[in-house]
This record gives sequence, C-alpha cells and structure tokens, in this order.
Amino acid sequence: MESLTAADPQTVGEFRLRARLGAGGMGRVFLASSVAGRMVAVKVIHPELAGDPGFVRRFRAEVDAARRVSGLYTAPVVAAGVEDIPPWLATAFVPGPSLEDVVDKHGPLPVPALCRLAGGLAEALRAIHASGLVHRDLKPANVLLASDGPRVIDFGIARAATDTRLTATGAVIGTPSYMSPEQVEGLVCGPPSDVFSLGSVLAFAASGTSPFAGGPGGSSASVMYRIVHGEADLRAVPGPVMQLIAACLAKDPARRPDLAQVAAHCATAAEYLGLSASEFWPADVSAVIAARQADLAAQLRQLEVAAARPGPASWPAPTGPSTPMAAPAPTGPSRHDQRATAGQPLPATSHRAISPRGTSRRGVLIGGAAAGIAVAGGLAGWALSRQTPAKSAAGYEQTSGPGGPSASSAPAGTGTSGSGGQQLAWTFTTGNAVEASPGVGNGVVYIGSRDNYLYAVNMATGKQQWKCQLGWVTAAPVLVGDMVCAASTTGGFAAIHAATGVIAWQQSTGVASAFKQSWAVSGENVILPSLERPVTAYNAATGASVMTYGSADQYTGAVGAAGGLVYVIDVSGTLHALRADSGAPVWNAAVLGTGDVPSTGLVAGDGALFLGTDSGTLYCVDAATGSQKWSYSTGSTLGPDPAVGGGLVYVVDDDGNLHGVATASGKAQWSHPAAPGGDAGATVAAGKVYVSTGLALQALNGTSGSALWSYTPPGTGGLISTPAVAGGLVFIGSSDDSLYAIRA
Repeated sequence: MESLTAADPQTVGEFRLRARLGAGGMGRVFLASSVAGRMVAVKVIHPELAGDPGFVRRFRAEVDAARRVSGLYTAPVVAAGVEDIPPWLATAFVPGPSLEDVVDKHGPLPVPALCRLAGGLAEALRAIHASGLVHRDLKPANVLLASDGPRVIDFGIARAATDTRLTATGAVIGTPSYMSPEQVEGLVCGPPSDVFSLGSVLAFAASGTSPFAGGPGGSSASVMYRIVHGEADLRAVPGPVMQLIAACLAKDPARRPDLAQVAAHCATAAEYLGLSASEFWPADVSAVIAARQADLAAQLRQLEVAAARPGPASWPAPTGPSTPMAAPAPTGPSRHDQRATAGQPLPATSHRAISPRGTSRRGVLIGGAAAGIAVAGGLAGWALSRQTPAKSAAGYEQTSGPGGPSASSAPAGTGTSGSGGQQLAWTFTTGNAVEASPGVGNGVVYIGSRDNYLYAVNMATGKQQWKCQLGWVTAAPVLVGDMVCAASTTGGFAAIHAATGVIAWQQSTGVASAFKQSWAVSGENVILPSLERPVTAYNAATGASVMTYGSADQYTGAVGAAGGLVYVIDVSGTLHALRADSGAPVWNAAVLGTGDVPSTGLVAGDGALFLGTDSGTLYCVDAATGSQKWSYSTGSTLGPDPAVGGGLVYVVDDDGNLHGVATASGKAQWSHPAAPGGDAGATVAAGKVYVSTGLALQALNGTSGSALWSYTPPGTGGLISTPAVAGGLVFIGSSDDSLYAIRA
C-alpha cells in the first residue's frame, strides 16, 4: 500500500480514494471507501485503453457479465463507470494477503489448509463458470486469503483488454506458469482450462513453486513447452494432495475432474482431518490472515494522519453516467426482473457477455494487479496431515421433459410491437441469458441457454416441448434426420432424439463449439474434429463411427462438408478435400498465410468454400478444385460463420461491421455497422439479411445493404446471437433470458 500521489484523484465516482494498491496491464488499483465507509478496490483503466472504442465496448460487456458472479468466494463487482473518462470498476475489497505472498513468506501450506483452499477455489470457479465466464488467469497472485475463505479476483473483464488491437499482434498475455495446454496452443479454453490452472495453483501452494517452472531462470517459452509436452514436477507435493493435483493437471481437458467433485472431495477430506466448521482455516493460517488485517489497518491509519494529502485532482468530466451495479445474481436460474429490482441495470448495449472463443485472440487473460499486500512478520512453518483420494472426471448430465423455467408467449397473430414497429409473435423465457444462436427444423426452434439446458420450442406457439441438460450450447444446433445435434463450449457433442429430448449418444471431443460451428454434416453423418482422435464421421442416428480422416493431430483447424466431400484444414494452414465415404484425397491447397488461423467455420455456397481468419481475411476457394478464387481483407478478425445467398457472402468483423461481398469477384458491395465484438453473425433468407446490432434485430436488403426494419425487444437485454429464420419468423436470443420470435 502506498500513499496517493499528486497526480491521483481524490474521488472516483462516489468513492473516496485512500491509497494505491498496485497497477497492472489494464490499469491502476486504489483502495477506496464508499459514502458509508465500505472499503472497495477501484481499478481505473489506463488512458491508452480508454481511448480505444473497441476496448470500451468490450469492457462494458465484461463488467455486466462479471456482476452476475456470486460473491461467496469471489470479490463481487460493486459499481462501475464504464462511460466515464477513464472507465473504472469497483469491487469489494478483501483485507487479506494473496496466496503468493503467504507462500513466499511462510512456505507451503499445510495439508488441512490445502484442502480448504482447494474446496474454496473450486466453489469460486463453479460460480464464475455458472455465469458463463472462464477466468483463464487463475494464479497465486489472483487468490486472496480472507478469514472466511479464499477469494478469486480479476475474473471476467480481461477480454476487453486482450481483444483490443493493443494486444493482438502476438504478445503473450497472462501468466505462463499457470496456463493450461489449450491456452498455450491458442485453442478454445473452456472451464476445464481453469481446472488445470487450479491444479498448478494448488501445486504452488503445496510445494512453493509452479509444477512446470523447471528451476530458476527458466524462460516463458520453456515453461509453456513443458505445460504442453512435459510432465508436472510434483516431487515436493505432499502425498495427501498429490492425487487431486495430478488429476487437475491432466493434459486432456476431458480427463480433468469436475469442480463439483473437487469441492465434494475437499469437504470429505476436511471432515476426515477433523477441521471444525466454526473456522474456515486452521489456526496457523488464520493467524497470518489476522496479522495482515491488523497491518492493513495500521497502514491506513498512518496514511490518514499524514501531514498533507495530495492536492486536488480529478478525472475529466464523465461522458456518461456512472452505473451502480446490481447485487450479484444467484447461481442457477436467474430472472431479468429480479436483477432489475436489485439495482439499476446497465444500458442495453452492455449485455453482451463473454464468450469462450476458439483462437489465441480470444484468450481471457488478466493483466490486472492483485490487491493483496505482503504480510509483515509471520509464522515459522506449517503442519502436515493425512490423505484422502481424488475423484475422476464427470461426463454429461441429462434431463428431459417439460417443466423448469417458465415459457411465456403471445399467441401467433396477437403479438405486440417493438420499438421498430415489427410484430412480436411470442417470447420464451429460460433460466438464464440466451446468447446462443438458434437452430430450426420441422416446426421447432432449438436454443441453448446459460442455464446449461438446450430447449426445444414449438415454432408456432412458443411453448416448450422439452429441455435437455447439455452444458452451455452456443453454436446453433442442427437437425440431422430425427436427431438434434449440438456441441457445448466445453467440447462435448450430443445427438438428442428430436421427439423426446432424450440423449441418444454423446462424444467428448475436447473441441469447443463457441458461436462458430466446429463440426459439419454430411448426409446422415456428423463430422467431428477431436483433440483425442482423428476427425471422425459418426452416424447421427446411432453414434456409430463410420469413417476417420487423417491422424489424431493432422487436422486441427476448421471442418466443413458439402457435395459428398469433407473439407479440413491441417496445422500448416493447408485446406484438404476428402471423399466423405472413403476418406480418399481429392485435392489440397495452401490457403492460410503464415501464423494466420481460422476464426470461422468452413461454409459452402455458390460452388465455393468461405473461411474467415484472425487476420481479418475472408478466403474464397473453389470447392471442386481447391484453387483460391479471391481473398477480401477487413483488417479485423472475422466471426462467427459467413452466410451465403443471392450471389453475396456476408461476414461480420470484430470492429462491428457487416460486409456484403460478391461471391464471384470478391468485391465489397456494401458494409453496415453491426454488433461489436464479432459474436453475432448474419443470416440470409428471401433476399434479406438479418443481424443483431446489439440493441436491436435489424433486417437489411441483401443486395444494397439498406435498412428495411428493426426490432428492439421490450426487455433490456442485449441481442448478440446470430438469428435464425423459418416459418415467416426470425428467432433471436437475448441476455435478458429470453428467446424472441419476430415476424419477418
């Protein structure tokens, strides 16, 4: 803790600044107090980031997402000034040391404390994941030890920093020693990535060093190589916790334990070790935390009685109102009206929540500073204790049938008008935000929700037909024969009976489907990439493997299928065409430039294949020969998948522009502002293009790009998914927990 300087303000929002706590990649962190005297940590964003409109858009979205996380083992968001200059964020202040400080000063934790720590961190990560977030920078400095348990800080807002052009040119962001293998390789990082980081953090707490450090002086590159290819060094980890830590550090995300299992295991171990429920920590750890709190109070008193306070300084006048945050929503089904009554919600443009995208650009890696300060003085050592076994990873959990969240609808023909004048046919409400892309077929719309259910909703009435628990499904489900096929953001794939909602079969692929389609359909088969086995075709009805393509690690990029061919991209950026029925090669062509990676799926249309990349390039390849017809550069990462129709291909870039490009020539016909961030794609139907602007659903003339109409839902949620069109209706989800059906 340091005194404020003359350049520091006295107040930020309604908070009075008391001292400096630190600084990081996103901004400076201050200790502050509310009007009533509540202590908070205020992070003020660096000016160079605040001047980037793309950063501000993402920061607004991530603040809104972060406020949903339960505060039991996290530091909840208290308030934010997203539109202020510069933006800022206030979280509850945790008056305790960081795990890094405690271990550095006092040595590894004793086994009883490790059990408590592991259980608390598992609960914190479960709360974060239940809100649709993935931390991706869990490390000892981001774990604070409070008297009633650990607190995880700096979650859910880092994408705002890492997606900006300031960090999009190859910089390594995050903490290499605590990354997961999928982070290092730039793959999709779902909740299992946090489980791996949890194992590394626990190994540090148990041994005093990262399990992949490899000794003093090791480079970041060597550490990251060991994370992907080497074995964890657990020789200094006590036997009682080694099995749990080793399970978390499995290279294969699917083999890591479920966080609920970790928490349950730790609770059982705590009982076995005789830990009392009256206090969270063993007495020796509690003494260190109490010493830190006393030291903090003393430092603060000294600062308050200092002879002079820095001269009056303040931030420039804000460009918009500061926004008090709602109370954290409970884990599980949440209602928008409950959030609204708990506190004033952010403007509708702020409801764009985090998405676990699948490229290095999308990593959610925190650059913020930890609020914990080193403890003065301390204890000589820790005691060790006994062992209980760890448990194995869990698979899919499934339920089906009616019930669950309410489904409210207006009968067809009696819909209400939105602000754009279009008629609302009905609204279906789920248990959490609906930021997924709908799938349609046979009079039913299929939609995933953040409550981890996939819903089947009657297209005409808006009534629920069934729901099935699959995890977070964001890419549009596809009806293949009598099966609804869907993939989750954690790499699970399932085929569900369309009539009943019962899972027919499932696969764990390790390849997440997040807003873009990571798999393809060829006739009666689904083509699944995998981190564990070759690209494989499965019969959609039975789940039987009917064909494999290449080796287990040969094809790691996008996959597509059309006209009896399967299209895959290998690790070098070469596009291959293979016969779907035999796997025989047809042609291959080098498409991607050095270092460029796909950011969309492979989409077929007008006799060509279309693929967008991280560099912002849209490629068009002749589907029959593999020759490149043209490339079109937008200068900003593309995603999710392109849409093809009427002689044009439509793609959204990460700066928020919708491009209409001629499929024959690659010449841009028009561009139009769309949703910022690239998670909302376009849909083409009957000469119209439908796209979310974040605030509203907009219909455009497909040829000219001129606006035809727009619809703003009555709820305050943001519309961020790719819409679907069928039966004269346009379907789109909202972060106010609802699926809307609007007349096309």
